[in-house]
Amino acid sequence: MVGKIKILPSVISNKIAAGEVVGRPESVVKELIENSIDAAADEITLIISDAGKTLIHVIDNGTGMIEEDAALCFQRHSTSKIYIYEDLERISTLGFRGEALASIASVSQVELKTRTKDDDVGISVKVEGGEVQEISKTSCPSGTSISVKNLFYNTPGRRNFLKSDQTEFKHIYETFIRLAASNPDIAFKFVNNDNIIFDLKTDILYNRIKELFTEQFVNSLLPLEAENSLIKVYGYISKPGFAKKSKQEQYFFLNSRYFNSKNLNYAIYTGYDDLIEKGNYPSFFIYIELDPEKVDVNVHPSKLEVKFEDEGAVFGFLRNAVKDTLSKSDIIFNIGLDSPDSEGKGDGFTKSFDSSNTNISRDIKSPFSHESETKKIHSIFEASKIFQKSEDIPEDESTEQKNIFEHKKKSEAEAFNIWQYQNKYIMCQTETGLMIIDQHAAHERILYEKALTALETQAPFSQQLLVPIDIYLTKIDFQIAGSLSEELKNLGFNFTAKSDMIHLIGIPSDVRIGDESKIFQELIDQFKEYELKLNLEKRDNLAKSYACKGAIKTGDKLNREEMTNLIDALFITKMPYVCPHGRPTIIRITTEELDKRFSRT
Repeated sequence: MVGKIKILPSVISNKIAAGEVVGRPESVVKELIENSIDAAADEITLIISDAGKTLIHVIDNGTGMIEEDAALCFQRHSTSKIYIYEDLERISTLGFRGEALASIASVSQVELKTRTKDDDVGISVKVEGGEVQEISKTSCPSGTSISVKNLFYNTPGRRNFLKSDQTEFKHIYETFIRLAASNPDIAFKFVNNDNIIFDLKTDILYNRIKELFTEQFVNSLLPLEAENSLIKVYGYISKPGFAKKSKQEQYFFLNSRYFNSKNLNYAIYTGYDDLIEKGNYPSFFIYIELDPEKVDVNVHPSKLEVKFEDEGAVFGFLRNAVKDTLSKSDIIFNIGLDSPDSEGKGDGFTKSFDSSNTNISRDIKSPFSHESETKKIHSIFEASKIFQKSEDIPEDESTEQKNIFEHKKKSEAEAFNIWQYQNKYIMCQTETGLMIIDQHAAHERILYEKALTALETQAPFSQQLLVPIDIYLTKIDFQIAGSLSEELKNLGFNFTAKSDMIHLIGIPSDVRIGDESKIFQELIDQFKEYELKLNLEKRDNLAKSYACKGAIKTGDKLNREEMTNLIDALFITKMPYVCPHGRPTIIRITTEELDKRFSRT
């Protein structure tokens, strides 16, 4: 009886392997450019025709190959990247498996030209369908040139599965962006059907991103940098106001290798906390430097997945880096009035962010470094408050000197114009324009952070009621109040519970007398709504609910002292620029924008 199991010929096994490595023209582009990067090239050119179906040509000025290596490189599992098993545990190159060139050559017609700097002549190798057709001497520059023609010519079924040229080009374009963004120290050129798409010179990271995208896009970014003895993270994250409905422009790089990670994506997202609304996503370019032995990149043939030795630690480090970057940045909604003759909506508003960060690493070379206007405004608030305190006038001064001191303080206070508009917004005149503060959103931010502190420290401050209040709840609401008993008491609600009745003895200091029963019921109602819609963690839900229902309302009239105190309290919060739900607390209209509107430019 004859056995049924046979060893497949290399031609067939290589075509099978090509199914894992070479899925479409983009896969070829990725593998070839990664080889050029591994060869220490600082100039790489990509030329494609018909979205890579007809031609993919990659030229570099790297180390090149001697004749022996050029002849071997198309053999399966031939590689210069690893030699022993231990090398797999400390991979520092983009390629390492030795499968790419064999797989590519098995489904296309390939010509390789290569020369080292020490050789006078180069080597040419022609391969068709995985079979070497010719090896000869040739004249060529130092480095390597590989042209891949007629991809999948011998596997028509695979070729028929390719998408339209537009779709295949889009995949190549995205891969080129990833490789160029992760290697700003390499000059890249990208030519499609004789049209130059990119001609990138070596540059700093910020300028490389600007070349790949737009100046408007990079102006929406904040620089990020953090490191400890084990890990270094740097790059850029988008300002909250530029979050998008789709997860575009989200890039992770590990030791210059692009990779995907849903878990780390979530770390970035949670780092924004309440700064972006649910359903929106930030853009980011995050570069991670980590000991290769602490991560496994040999997870999937596409090499787009990695496995960290301690992913939880990386998750926490990234999230904290994002939080720290945002907390150090002054983020104010800047309202620009469209000029009447501008294209589109002449009477509309365009929303952007103004940001500053005084703790930017010089290595990142970011333009975002100017003094925070909010700090200037805060100092004016302080001058305004000083005038309100008569005890600040020196006691040992003469009447004339006291009058001079009082006049000076009054001038400083009155120079800071502040008024309430429609019992809804607080309007402030600044050096550069008009600052508008949403009184409800601002008070929400203040109460939210106070509530979180009270819940975390478990050090409640409750003002006792002269006359306790009985609050009757539905059975479900009574159960919720019981499950939140400890947290509610940490907020300052001092009560006892019996049957379906809450016997309220004390309330938080921020709850207005007369609103106790209403606020307590609304707090429970809001907690239920957030739990149903947002799936928030219990303490965060309670803090948001309390802030929402306990805050100053639209329609509440405020005097100057109340407005000043509100803004003063807002400025000392950790994130004064948005309410707990991601809405802005402050917007600004610059004098320049107003002048444009009135044609005074």
